[in-house]
Amino acid sequence: MSQNTRYTLLKKLQNDSSEKNWEEFVQYYSPYIFVIIRRFNVGAHDSEELLQDVLVKIWKNISKFDAQKYECRFRTWLGVMIRNTVFNFFKSKASRNSRSNVNYDDIIGKLELMTEAEVNIISEREWKNHIAKLAWEKLKASFSEQTQKVFEESIKSDISNAELATKFAISESSVRVFKMRVRKAMHKEIIRLNSELET
Repeated sequence: MSQNTRYTLLKKLQNDSSEKNWEEFVQYYSPYIFVIIRRFNVGAHDSEELLQDVLVKIWKNISKFDAQKYECRFRTWLGVMIRNTVFNFFKSKASRNSRSNVNYDDIIGKLELMTEAEVNIISEREWKNHIAKLAWEKLKASFSEQTQKVFEESIKSDISNAELATKFAISESSVRVFKMRVRKAMHKEIIRLNSELET
């Protein structure tokens, strides 16, 4: 299928909300949604509950999403939906716990004042991280164990090629070649994933 006619995952789901398409969407987007929820200072347990709430809202509203109408990317629309879901969650919690010593005013205030631009910054940053992780998961097995270790160590810490060479008992030129090969493959895979998952 040509690039012009190939549906993105989002378009597939909007046009056919079959279980298969929904499961694929959930597989790719759930970890991303979970991280965004956590970025809004939500604990792990509550984040799991909120993830389900957000997924239900997406299921109900995804057919209505129109990038041109909303003048935004799907990630921005999704980020605002997540922010609103988290805000409503804490508002509800605050009213239920009004007699306890738990005060949610601070987090509610921060969420209320958060602009769409601020939500978008969080969404974009986490999307880049999410896509990079997906790309590496897909590509990792295609590289030697040593290449994997060198690359993972290079992104984990601010370590020079010379230090990597010493640590793995290889030449600096080998380190450069390993990193270059991985980065080249990652670049292609990230482009592919973005085009597949985005509108």
